[in-house]
Amino acid sequence: MIGRVLTAVLLAGLLVGSGAAPASAHASLISSDPAEGAVLPEAPDRVTLTFDEPVSVVDDGVKAYDAAGEPLDIDAGARDEEVIADLPGDLADGTYVVVWRVVSSDGHPIAGSLTFHVGAPSESVAPPRDGGTADDSAMRNVASVVQAISYVALLLAGGLTLFLSWTARGLRLRDDVRRRLLLLQRGSAAVAVVVAALGVLVSGAYQRGAGTSGLLEGASLDPALVGDDLTVLALQVVGLGLAVVLAGRPSPSLAGDIGAALAVWSPALVGHTRAYEPVSLLVLTDALHLSAGAAWLGGLAGLAVTLPSLAGRERESALLLSRFSTIAAGLLVVLAGAGALLGWRILGSWGGLVDTTYGRLLLVKVGIALVVAAVAGWNRFVLLPRVTDGPHEARRRATYAVRRVVLLEGTLLVALLGVTGFLVEQPPRAEPAAATAPASTVAKAVVDDLQVLATLDAGEGRQRQLVVQVQDLGGEPVDLHTRPDVVLRSADVDLGAVPVVPTGAGTFVADISFPTAGEWEVQVSLRIDEFENPVTTLSVEVE
Repeated sequence: MIGRVLTAVLLAGLLVGSGAAPASAHASLISSDPAEGAVLPEAPDRVTLTFDEPVSVVDDGVKAYDAAGEPLDIDAGARDEEVIADLPGDLADGTYVVVWRVVSSDGHPIAGSLTFHVGAPSESVAPPRDGGTADDSAMRNVASVVQAISYVALLLAGGLTLFLSWTARGLRLRDDVRRRLLLLQRGSAAVAVVVAALGVLVSGAYQRGAGTSGLLEGASLDPALVGDDLTVLALQVVGLGLAVVLAGRPSPSLAGDIGAALAVWSPALVGHTRAYEPVSLLVLTDALHLSAGAAWLGGLAGLAVTLPSLAGRERESALLLSRFSTIAAGLLVVLAGAGALLGWRILGSWGGLVDTTYGRLLLVKVGIALVVAAVAGWNRFVLLPRVTDGPHEARRRATYAVRRVVLLEGTLLVALLGVTGFLVEQPPRAEPAAATAPASTVAKAVVDDLQVLATLDAGEGRQRQLVVQVQDLGGEPVDLHTRPDVVLRSADVDLGAVPVVPTGAGTFVADISFPTAGEWEVQVSLRIDEFENPVTTLSVEVE
């Protein structure tokens, strides 16, 4: 019978694993047309953004603004790896900003902006009047909390189904104990389904960038955005429904166990594992990981409810504990192997463990798992033998000690699942551009109530980019009346005034070919208004 159940669950897992759509990685922008900062002789008909994997565009996911911050009427859509935005045909000379938000194949939104100029850059660029893109931090936190609660409730319901069917089979449980176990299983199943339904709305609003106000908007239920989440919800409703209905039967039910397995494995349909090859193997490994966590968490909860009723029945207590410890030993192997494979394949490098939030949370998760393993080992090899050997009073004390250790293990596993909820909402790899960006040399000077920063990139050779930014004393960029005059000179060479191009509020860029290395003075003349024109000088080193 056990062999039939294991075979059925494995086949179900293979079906789940093969159902996930393949993808190559968390999406990143690799090129744009026009290029960032380009100065064009005439207005383009469209803007094309090219990513390294297929993406989809959410409603109002691509917006364009003129230098005054006024929105433009554009039409945007995605085709495989490209996002194309058709622009109006009557664009005047000046600066334009395109703000984009797309959803990558792993279901996570990514956003950015592109600035280009027609004819000549505008003297100043105002922020979008409609606010531009939304801040995702609040919705990301909401999604993480929902995910953590979902994991705890789902794995508890699935694990208690296994406990009732197999770990506690054949034991003479009191009616009130069985009722408490069934009540806990049904309650956690109900919470899991309700939270999964809420998760659909959260996922839709998060991908759209609509904030918490978008939770009740119909657009957040667009199947194109939340199709996977709706599938997960359906699997949990059907699977947990079977598990709850059949759990009260006196003999184990294969259909109930398969239903619980499908529900527990359902989160493997979404998340980071879908974005890495080989998809089927990694999704199946993720599902095994979830199954192990469910069996362990549900088993610990079942032990906490059942053991007090077995006081004075040390033989049955020992049988129950030995069954669970045997399962737990196998689960440790599964969790260690599955976790190592998933972590290595998703992060892609050892450096990702410390360089990314995902990696650091993974280290916290591994640390908690190691503590759980140590507590489980103490339970199995120190306390369990005391339950079966020695005088009656010693066995009774050992049984109560096991209960306390079981509660500690359960608490640690809930903490581990909470970390997992935040883990799955983090991008697993840092953006390549951020990882390879060269360091810069920065000089700063204060003039009146402003500060001026001159930044020289750390590129090779003497063809360098100079960025001049004007800030208030609090560090916020300040819009000027007009662009500053920038003069470059060294002890031997005077380059005179160099043209600068505005790229944002208070920020100006110039491409410079330095004829010699050494120390160069950057004289910046600020045009604050028609009457004020303070001048300051900074020094940068050219190697």
